[in-house]
Amino acid sequence: MPMKDEERDMNGLEAYFDAARAERAAPSADLMARIIADAQAVQMAARSPAPRRRAGLGEQFYRLIGGWPAMAGLATAAVAGVWLGTSLPEGLLGPGEAAYLVDVTPELAFDLAGGDF
Repeated sequence: MPMKDEERDMNGLEAYFDAARAERAAPSADLMARIIADAQAVQMAARSPAPRRRAGLGEQFYRLIGGWPAMAGLATAAVAGVWLGTSLPEGLLGPGEAAYLVDVTPELAFDLAGGDF
């Protein structure tokens, strides 16, 4: 379609657009009253949300450290620490046991304490 035909069609529609812009349709008072009544009914039916329960100390700590991945790491470290702390140093028993259990200079313990006990 050539440009002139398109402009002519738009010029024909401009009269309708101008008429639509000139007439402002206002809703009736009855419609507005029904809309207001419906809005008030919906507002009355809506309940306010229940106040959130404050998280306990354990839950706050759980969230603070980063959730279950961090808790799993802490649990693993705790188990490993208990295991290493309670197990005997079996690698040092035998020839190296004397070096592990004997204090080389027991007299320096009192000098470091700052007195002659």
